[in-house]
Amino acid sequence: GRPDILTTLVTLFLDNARVLLKDLERAAKDGDTELLGQVSHALGSASANIGASPLSARCRELERMARAGSVLKPTAAVSAIDAEFRRAEAALAAHLAEAAKGTMGISA
Repeated sequence: GRPDILTTLVTLFLDNARVLLKDLERAAKDGDTELLGQVSHALGSASANIGASPLSARCRELERMARAGSVLKPTAAVSAIDAEFRRAEAALAAHLAEAAKGTMGISA
């Protein structure tokens, strides 16, 4: 069958987030605070849209520091974002598995 909208949205988010995480890692390695700010903004917004609030909060904090030009430990900040992404990824995968079983109800 055709994937439902939830599966499509989560898959798109995860695929996009993985690319953005690689961009964050490169920006941290290169000390590119402008890119850190741009990418953390993009990932934070996407995370908020999918409901990954802790990940979004981590991204917003890095974005704030980057915009202020005060990212003292960019690699550590990106590692924390990556760890939070792994938690969000696991939670989203669990939701998709429940949805696939038909046991997850969606309430408005």
